[in-house]
Amino acid sequence: TQSAARAVAIMKSAATALIGETNTPASGGKRFRKMETTQGDCSALVAEAGAYFDRVIGAVS
Repeated sequence: TQSAARAVAIMKSAATALIGETNTPASGGKRFRKMETTQGDCSALVAEAGAYFDRVIGAVS
C-alpha cells in the first residue's frame, strides 16, 4: 500500500542519514543524538542500504 511505502521511505531516509552521518541537530530537534562511529567513506554502504529499502518499497507498492 501507499502508506507502507511511505513508511519505508521515511525509514530509508533516517537510516541513510545515520549511516552517512548527514543527520543534524536541525533535522532531529530534541531527538538528535550523535553516536560514536568510525570515520571514513560510507557512501557504498549508504547506497547498498538505500537499494534494499528501494526493493522493499517496490515490493509493497
